[in-house]
Amino acid sequence: MNVIEKLQEKIQREKETKKRAIVFWYDPQAQASMDELKGQLEDIEVRQLTNHNFFQLKVEIELQRSNESFLIYSDEAKPNDKENMLLDLLSYSTEFKADETAMLSETLQVSDHVLRPMMEQYPLFFGSKERKRKLSNILPKDADDNQFELSMMAVLVRATVPDIRVITRQLLLNALHKEENELLKQLERNYSLERALESISRHFGVSLEKENEPLVQLLNVLIYQHFRQNAGFTVEDWEAQWTSSSPNICALFVEEFLQHDGEVLEEYIKEWEKVHKVRGVLSKQDIENYQLINTFPVVDVLIIEKCIDELVHQTIHVDERLSLIGQRLKTYWGSKGRLKALFETLFEAIRLEKLKPVVNRLHQPEDLYESYATYLYEIDHAYRHFMHNFTNLDAKEMLEEIASHLTNWYENEYLRRTSEEMNFRMEDGYVSKLMPQRTFFSKMILPILEKEQTRVFVIISDALRYEAAYELHEQLKERENGKSSINSMAASYPTYTQLGMASLLPYRELVADEKKGVLADGQSTKGTDNRRSILQSVEPQTEVLKLKELLDMKASEADHLLKGKRLVYLYHDHIDALGDSVKSERETYGAVHQAIQDLQYAVDRLSRLQAKRIFITADHGFLFQFKQIENHGKIPAVEGQVIDHNRRFAIGHKLTVPEGSIKLTERQTPLKNVEVVLAKGINRFKTGGGLQFIHGGALPQEAVVPLIDYRRIEIGQPVDIVVAMINKVITNYRILVSFYQEQSISDNYTSRKVHAAFYQGDERISNEIELVFNLKGENRDRNRQVSFNLVEKHYKIGETCTLRIKTITKKGKEPYLEEEFVLRLYEALY
Repeated sequence: MNVIEKLQEKIQREKETKKRAIVFWYDPQAQASMDELKGQLEDIEVRQLTNHNFFQLKVEIELQRSNESFLIYSDEAKPNDKENMLLDLLSYSTEFKADETAMLSETLQVSDHVLRPMMEQYPLFFGSKERKRKLSNILPKDADDNQFELSMMAVLVRATVPDIRVITRQLLLNALHKEENELLKQLERNYSLERALESISRHFGVSLEKENEPLVQLLNVLIYQHFRQNAGFTVEDWEAQWTSSSPNICALFVEEFLQHDGEVLEEYIKEWEKVHKVRGVLSKQDIENYQLINTFPVVDVLIIEKCIDELVHQTIHVDERLSLIGQRLKTYWGSKGRLKALFETLFEAIRLEKLKPVVNRLHQPEDLYESYATYLYEIDHAYRHFMHNFTNLDAKEMLEEIASHLTNWYENEYLRRTSEEMNFRMEDGYVSKLMPQRTFFSKMILPILEKEQTRVFVIISDALRYEAAYELHEQLKERENGKSSINSMAASYPTYTQLGMASLLPYRELVADEKKGVLADGQSTKGTDNRRSILQSVEPQTEVLKLKELLDMKASEADHLLKGKRLVYLYHDHIDALGDSVKSERETYGAVHQAIQDLQYAVDRLSRLQAKRIFITADHGFLFQFKQIENHGKIPAVEGQVIDHNRRFAIGHKLTVPEGSIKLTERQTPLKNVEVVLAKGINRFKTGGGLQFIHGGALPQEAVVPLIDYRRIEIGQPVDIVVAMINKVITNYRILVSFYQEQSISDNYTSRKVHAAFYQGDERISNEIELVFNLKGENRDRNRQVSFNLVEKHYKIGETCTLRIKTITKKGKEPYLEEEFVLRLYEALY
């Protein structure tokens, strides 16, 4: 396409968008003549601009022929604005540019005065059509000299935006050493390596020279400044070598680098840690001086080693260390892989240390099962989590001594003392004050069926121990569309599946049958068909299923099956299925973890099926011991007419009561036609079945069963938060911001999770902090303060920035709140 054709296109576009076309063409290269223009251009008046006719043209164009189109051609260069007598006319018309630079200037939408010097200074860059195309994609409109150069750098290092941080990250990702870094070579060949390093140096407050491995020097500064931000001490050699006038900018860059390309920076940091012997440096310091450092993984290793040593020597301050581990689990290194696994395991070990004194309350005259449901269950919960985490560790050897110590305490102190107390109470005819499991249907289900139209779901998870159910309850409480409460029931003795399942059905009398198991008013309670029949005798619109069967159905199939049903019993068996097998009983704690996940998913699925009331309970709990069971814990098997038995109980007639066991009174069991003998404490009868996973006895771990009542509710509103500061003035690069949570967490208000950071326009100028507002209590209890670090740069006195807060949802981040702050950093002036 020749120049006249391009001009014709320009004129046509003007006519299409405006009533007429007024086009200026300054053509010092004389690419066209007046004769050519007049001969080839139609429907436009062609006039040549001279030093003497500008006034005449102005009168003619604006007054005499105000509806006609004009091309105003000059064979001289465009004058500057102060000398341009037709500047006002040019301001509302358009200019045609025909030379390569001018056309590129128009394509890039950048001033000719910015582009021409760049093309003259960096001709090799503009010798590539591909580079010019990429430049047009990222160059900001009306870019100044600095933005233009940043855009050129971005093209050469394959960055997507002209941002010095992204450009620097691209360079560091390529290679550290100059001879290996192809992007540095591109900058040196097609731009200017000196200029590039000057821009990077200025941004990060450092001094970089191309002869001295600039990227290695920069990385040293960045890592050191990130370290220095949270270190409670100074390393003089490092301080002397790797200073920066913008430490917050350096630290923020490292945080963003870890977020976007963590794997590469991880290797750099690990190598830095090794080369500069960070472990040795930190080892000379008190833990308080380095426990906030997030730069190096060795910090977490040292904290872990410190906690292990304190646990072994019984010198640990439990609350301080629990808080510290909670913080480390949120850091970059502490939240990953083996370090995370070690922290989580240690957390439970320290939690057990904290819980140890509660054992001293065992002998108090309070109901033992009530005590278990109130506070003792936490010991089993912590120990289960500790052992589950410990057995899955790659580095078990680090915690073997602690695991041995805690297991000895758990079994020889906690279980022994609990057993002794339980034995004493059982011999005294103990009957718990907790709601009996056998009254579940009459007290919990029947009133709903009689008074409400709500469909009721009952999930019975075999061997779901109370402490595990409490963990499930805590997770269900976090749901925005649900409300969870938990109570406890006293399981029927003996605590085995047949009797526990029967106790949760409607009946008047339970008896044991040698062939049919437990009978409810003469009908067998074995299997889903029998249980369905018993339930339908009370509520005809009842369905009974294995939980997995329902979860495996399509939504349409489930809807059809449940249409018109008032009551649905669902049976889940994962813990008992693994625990009751000798081959798999060591997987018990893993099975508990999986069961909790299964039940979480079940609540999800039932909620999608419009379930508004879900009860989750169990037939019995369990006792599990990791250690090999010694002979003194095994007692002779019960003899006589035994109808049913396992390691912990026997039912039948004319039963013997071996030493280490106890015969129940009629008042202690719902089975009226048989004798019941239980093993005392943690004893096992010498009979078939596993030895580590047991149930059937009267220990609270076996006999305190959960009752979760989950109700689907309207989704509560997230709490509102405000910035609780009268004077929103920033006078320091470190800013302390006060937040106030306006509502307390309740059924109507749920927690709000946010990201917060300071911005100027679209540029983030501070670190980003994740906050969860989930506070309960009075107004004074719902305040918190958070520290932000502002990037060091020149801020004009009185200019503003914005604290931008975004709510984190399942869909991503949603804008929530913006607060304007005034910048008055006077210390930045001197």
